Amino acid sequence: MKKTALLILVFILGTTFAFADSRVENESNTKTASANGDFFFLGFGGGADLPGTNWSPNYTIGGGAQIFGGYAFDKNLAVQLDEENWFFEGMGFSLYNFRSLVSIKYTFSVDSLQPYLLVGGGLVFQSVSVTGTTSVNLDVIGGLGVQYDLTADTHLFVEGRYNFILPSTGSFQDVPITAGLWVSLP
Repeated sequence: MKKTALLILVFILGTTFAFADSRVENESNTKTASANGDFFFLGFGGGADLPGTNWSPNYTIGGGAQIFGGYAFDKNLAVQLDEENWFFEGMGFSLYNFRSLVSIKYTFSVDSLQPYLLVGGGLVFQSVSVTGTTSVNLDVIGGLGVQYDLTADTHLFVEGRYNFILPSTGSFQDVPITAGLWVSLP
């Protein structure tokens, strides 16, 4: 647990200092990636996943993390690739979900807290510990979040998603809620 907390702290401090703007005498001439329009970005987050419809009652709240990268076409529209790990524990059972998703993000032009919408899809790899069964299924998400600018290129976010796992029969829904940081790359 201490190693995980230390790793998260290193990522937070490392990304903040690594992407800090170097200032010149005339700050009005200094431009950041996010103010110029198109830019690449990287981010990470962690949180909880709430099982929804059609989940086995053996599974309680899950935990996990995500790492993502993407390209913003302007300050409002971006496309991103998410890699997510979610773990669920229950009465003698554990379920591992690894998701790989491509999503479109639309951020509203608002000062201070900026709300955004997400929509996307991809694949989820699932493995159940007791039976050893594995499956790969389609995964579709819709979500909303809010981000706050810590610096011109470093942003704090909190988001919730409604996730649809689509096996060959039926569907399963869950609600991952995450918080983290993302940075614009120069």
